[in-house]
Amino acid sequence: MTLQADPDDRALPAEPKKAGLMGRLLAPFARLRKKPKQHEDELDITMAVSQPPGEDGMAHGDMEAMAEAPMMAPPPREGFKHKLLRVLHIIGLVLWPGFLRGDARTVSRRLLVLSWALFLGGFITLIGWLSVINQSLVQLPGSEVVIGVARLTLPPEAKLAPDQKAGEQKPKQMDTANYLPSGLLVAPDPALVDNTNVGPMPKIGSDGRQPWRAYARPYNEPADRPRIAIVLANVGLSETLTTKAADLLPPAITFAFNPYAPNLAVQIEYARRQGHEVLLQLPMEPFEYPSSDPGPYTLLTSLTEPENLRRLDWSLTRVPGYIGFTNFMGAKYTSSPEHMRIVAETLKTRGLMFVDARTAPRSVAARAMRDAGGVFAISNRQIDQQPTGPVIESRLEELERLARGTGVAVGFAQPYPVTLDRLLTWSKTLAGKSYALAPVSAVVNRQTPE
Repeated sequence: MTLQADPDDRALPAEPKKAGLMGRLLAPFARLRKKPKQHEDELDITMAVSQPPGEDGMAHGDMEAMAEAPMMAPPPREGFKHKLLRVLHIIGLVLWPGFLRGDARTVSRRLLVLSWALFLGGFITLIGWLSVINQSLVQLPGSEVVIGVARLTLPPEAKLAPDQKAGEQKPKQMDTANYLPSGLLVAPDPALVDNTNVGPMPKIGSDGRQPWRAYARPYNEPADRPRIAIVLANVGLSETLTTKAADLLPPAITFAFNPYAPNLAVQIEYARRQGHEVLLQLPMEPFEYPSSDPGPYTLLTSLTEPENLRRLDWSLTRVPGYIGFTNFMGAKYTSSPEHMRIVAETLKTRGLMFVDARTAPRSVAARAMRDAGGVFAISNRQIDQQPTGPVIESRLEELERLARGTGVAVGFAQPYPVTLDRLLTWSKTLAGKSYALAPVSAVVNRQTPE
């Protein structure tokens, strides 16, 4: 007996496997795929199988031939790697801006335009920032020379040889050796002038008075107070700036004038009338010479001793009333014991002091002065190497700590407007902290040369 299968008893399709945890997490990010469209032949075969033969006029042979036709293969299933890449792609589209979407050529072009725009924007911003900084530092005419130019523009008279200026500088004969209202001795004092064949130079008086002490600012603060001296260097290149600094700053701050400054004698006289004792800067060879040139009368290690002495004589004859020298640049020269010996012996003989600006870590300038029996002081900090308010205030605090520990500290500064402002504010706080603002002449020989 032949049993006929009941069409309702056909095997049910197997339940699909449940997706794992990763599959469920990645499912929302998977690309929606359209259900593959059944091939027309497959559709016809399905219809043919589901309908009784002959209803639509199709022969059983034709249905069997169609049933034996190859079925369309299902698309391959994506693995974990492909799904992960798709997730990362979606995240990238969310995080990155829209202009990064598109074909590779379009994206490359957009990135190139963006790179050039960022470069030009940064360059313009840098130029603008430098202009703002320059304006904030250089508010007075002539300050641009002070801030840093390797090769100075010298006034015409500074380029003359010393023997050409010998007849031009004659000490004024004062009726009486009076003192200025500021308390400084009127300069020149005839007893302290040596009229040489190249011009008037300072000398030790017949009574033993030395110019560094005679022209110094009087100091009468209590001896037990820590002393802080400030030397304002590169003064004189702008007369307007000199006047402002002399009027604004406390008289105890020492001024160091550039020897090439125009109207040097007039500017020094004004500063002394305001109470500031005066140093001259002595041009000395830096390590970067000649790319960085302190001027035509620079002392050089490559020159002979007579030639260096001739150049030193030019500085000695510039003006009356100064108490000594500090180096203008000079890192290489102040590092040479033999060359500094020449300077130290000359200054000792003429009763002048030397303040080592410490432009070289291994400077021997102070040691040379000590060995020659001369008078010296040493800079401990350049307070405005970075001319910003916070840096200047930090360096001034370092000077206070140093003075508290050793009794003496010396700071060097430039006449930047921001420096003048910070020095004025800081100086008003010293009395309350039991510090004394002292002229540099009041701290001589109180430091130990390295």
